[in-house]
Amino acid sequence: MQPLYVSYPESEYDFAHRLVEDLQTRNYSVFVDAVGSPGSPAWANETRRAIRNSGALIMILSPEEGRRTGTRHEGVLALRGNKPFIVLQRTPGELPRYAHGAIVIDCSGDYEIAFSQILDALPSALSLMRSLTPAPRSPRPPRQPKYARQRRVVMIAVVVALLVICIVFGIVFGIIPV
Repeated sequence: MQPLYVSYPESEYDFAHRLVEDLQTRNYSVFVDAVGSPGSPAWANETRRAIRNSGALIMILSPEEGRRTGTRHEGVLALRGNKPFIVLQRTPGELPRYAHGAIVIDCSGDYEIAFSQILDALPSALSLMRSLTPAPRSPRPPRQPKYARQRRVVMIAVVVALLVICIVFGIVFGIIPV
């Protein structure tokens, strides 16, 4: 099962938790970012893992409040992972550049109308239940340079040539007796 990832600023706590409860009554599994210090390495790792395993990202934004730590990180991760990315715009204003690929829903007015639009934009709860959570990524082996073998052969040839030149000069100048 893939949960929905909900991101929100502290000022939108009540709205976010109402949304989470309503989504859960519609059989959605929901992950709410609960890490206390956004921007920390622990937060970044947990966020990355949660978004990678999520079925969609719902981000509650109030552009007039300005940017908050981590929202760009979350938005970019959702876009890179080709996750449905839904921005719930609480106040008027220009959205950040990373949100331009998102589905934007105006949530400044009637909650019930906005909630209906959110449900229309989300994958169905049943499809997310049937979806397997992506397997954790295995670490990649270190990349070999494109022409590593050829470079190694050239390096050996250069070393052998230098050694031969040193021996010849040594014999010519009498350093190496013959």
